[in-house]
Amino acid sequence: MKSLRGGVASIDLLRAITFAALVCLFCSLETFAQSAAPDASATDTPTKSLFMARTGESLTAPYIGTIHFLEFLQIRGKWIYPDIGYVDFAHGNYREFFIGGGRTLYDGKVATWDQELLYDQATGSACGNAPYLQPWSMLRLRFTPKFTNETTYFLYIPLNNSGQTHMVIERLKFEYALKKHWKVGAGYAGVKYIGAPWVHKPFITTTISTKAGAFELWLQKIPGGAQLEARYALLHTSR
Repeated sequence: MKSLRGGVASIDLLRAITFAALVCLFCSLETFAQSAAPDASATDTPTKSLFMARTGESLTAPYIGTIHFLEFLQIRGKWIYPDIGYVDFAHGNYREFFIGGGRTLYDGKVATWDQELLYDQATGSACGNAPYLQPWSMLRLRFTPKFTNETTYFLYIPLNNSGQTHMVIERLKFEYALKKHWKVGAGYAGVKYIGAPWVHKPFITTTISTKAGAFELWLQKIPGGAQLEARYALLHTSR
C-alpha cells in the first residue's frame, strides 16, 4: 500500500482549498447572473484577443523539452470567453486540452481579480483520459506604476476516478519596470498533490514588450535541475 505520510493533513488542506475555490466560483456565478444582460455601453466595448505560447527546455543533460503551451482567449468588457488551450510536458504520453470562460469580478485602481471556470480533458497513456473541472483565478496588484504582482492559481477537480485532485500556483510573480518596455521580476510556482509534499519551482524573469508582442524569459528551478522557458503574448484590440 502506498504510504500517505502527512496524507490526512494534506487531504484536509486540499478539501479546504477546494471548498474555498467553490465558494469563489459560486460568488462568480452570482455576479454573472446579476450582470448577464449587457448594457448599451458594453456592446460598444472593443474586443481584446489574447494569444499566448510557451516552450521550455531543461538546462541539464540530456536537455529535453519541458513544456509546450498554447492559449487563445477573448475579452469583451468584463467577460472572458472563449478561453481555449493546450498543454503538454514534452513526454508524448500526456497532454491537456481546456475550454471555458469567466469574468473580471473586480477591477480597481490597485487590484484586478479575474475568475474563470474551465473544462480540462487530459489525454494520453499516463493519465487514463481523466476529465477535470478547473476553477481558475488571477489576481493582479499594482503597488506603484512600476512595481506590480500577478498571481495565477487553479485547482484540478477530477470528474471520475482516473484523475487526482491537485492544485497549482502557476505563478506568484513580482515585477519591476526598469524602462517603459522592459521589466524584470522574480516569483514562485508550485504544485501540490494529496499525500505528497509541495513541488517548489521558484523563478526569475525578464520581459521585453514590442509592437509584435511581449517576449518573456524564465529561468526556473524544477525537480532534478532547472529550465529555461520562453513565453510569448500578443494582444489585439478590435471592434
